[in-house]
Amino acid sequence: MVKEKKRATGSFYTCLSVADYIVRWAIDDEYTTVLEPSFGDGSFLYSALNRFNEFGKSNPVIYGVEIQDEPFFNFTNSNDIVDCTLTDFMDYKLSSGIDAVIGNPPYVSLKNLSSCERNKVISLMNSYGIEIPSSSSLWMPFVVHSTEMLNENGKLGFVLPYEITYVRYAFKLWDYLKKNYSKLRIYRVFKDFFPEVDVETIVFLAEGKGGTTDNVEYTAFKDTVNLFCDNSLINISIPIKDISSLSKPFERALISQNTKEIISSLRQNNTLVPLVEECKFKIGYVSGNKEFFHPSLDTINKYKLKESNLIPCLINSKDINNQKCIGLDTQNAISDSYLFYPMDIGRGEKKYISFGEAKNVNLGYKCRVRNPWYITPSIEIPDLILTVFGDVPKMITNSKGFAVSNSLLCGKINSTTKNTSAKELVCRWYNSLTLLMIELYIHSLGGGTLVMIPGEMDKMELISNYPESKINDVFDKLNDCMISKGVSETYSLGDELVLKQIYNLTDIEINEIRKSLEKLRSWRKPDLRR
Repeated sequence: MVKEKKRATGSFYTCLSVADYIVRWAIDDEYTTVLEPSFGDGSFLYSALNRFNEFGKSNPVIYGVEIQDEPFFNFTNSNDIVDCTLTDFMDYKLSSGIDAVIGNPPYVSLKNLSSCERNKVISLMNSYGIEIPSSSSLWMPFVVHSTEMLNENGKLGFVLPYEITYVRYAFKLWDYLKKNYSKLRIYRVFKDFFPEVDVETIVFLAEGKGGTTDNVEYTAFKDTVNLFCDNSLINISIPIKDISSLSKPFERALISQNTKEIISSLRQNNTLVPLVEECKFKIGYVSGNKEFFHPSLDTINKYKLKESNLIPCLINSKDINNQKCIGLDTQNAISDSYLFYPMDIGRGEKKYISFGEAKNVNLGYKCRVRNPWYITPSIEIPDLILTVFGDVPKMITNSKGFAVSNSLLCGKINSTTKNTSAKELVCRWYNSLTLLMIELYIHSLGGGTLVMIPGEMDKMELISNYPESKINDVFDKLNDCMISKGVSETYSLGDELVLKQIYNLTDIEINEIRKSLEKLRSWRKPDLRR
């Protein structure tokens, strides 16, 4: 199957060693009845047949389901022991229950299904009492539909995406799982099961169908060899309620005990507080049509647009990162970008608005619900600007007063917060503890890229109680470092100037924070896990 088709159907076949591991766990004896709901290349089915051969069972009860013609016939043409059905698993029913369900369900978003297929999935989940959003992935209804087919005390063993541990749409699944199984386990292996795609996967094991539990056992391994040997890096129990709190408990489990104690001590001393208590971050304005609402200098001159109708703005991270002179403040920023914001409409503005209507800009999704369509709402000049993507996001003060588009985050200092300034917050931002907090609160895209979003920024913690007398000196030194050496070196300098000299963290403590940071980064990045 070509790579593009694999992506479209969510079909990524499991390595035999992982299939063998799940099968040996799931099949206890020769009488176990088995279902594979999306068998693909047959890895789990072959492993199951081998398992039954060990028991001397030549005619085991195994059911296989596959929706795609090619893999279905590739398997069935050479195998007549498994009872195979070519159908959509969402349409599949059995007259009797199953002892074990094993497999690797498809990782495809419901949004990528046809409306008929999507409605079928949503309807099926509703029949099980689960409301599933269209943003969810097909592996989730596979888990539920499979569970409903299990006998009492049955088992389910799947290879699932790691996102089950943190995406919002899985919260209802966790509530369902805790009410349907007596034991839940997640095995995370550093070496990626699917090196050709940007999807981290885990082994998910559920047993004791009909029971209940409030916890999930979480075990991490260096590689599949250590998985088979049960030689784990960590092994802890995580309360299921912690998953829906967005506190990333599976990531927190990876950091060292020393780092946990450092963080706990800072919290107890009120030296680590939620960022939202002092500063609220939001996305910037949404223009609705970047080309029209950000006219070039030639366009401005052509239509003779008034300066009063043009707001100086920063459109994306390039406007910040590509200008070394910016440092940690917009004072020296050079921007030729303007937001068209016509409050004093003259002849030129009327012509430009008519030009936009001729281009159907007014009919765009965002514009057509506005009155008038050409006024961009929610323009707010932020105190701070934060880049959205990457391991080392850049935060700067906005003394020049730029407006900022939704490709960046805008921070406003809370008016009720005493003695907090934009400069002070920047001084507290640049250090390895902040980067660790980002790893502990901010989630990444499939390829491991961190994405700063407002809701998660609200929960993030930042070092506090910063001495006012140290603001200007530290800010200037960090600013010089940003200009001369770049953002990564600025975070490192903050360790010395802020964590060590102001908050009295020792070199050993700072190194512990850095080691935990690097560990979380290594688990997050797929290129390091291949």
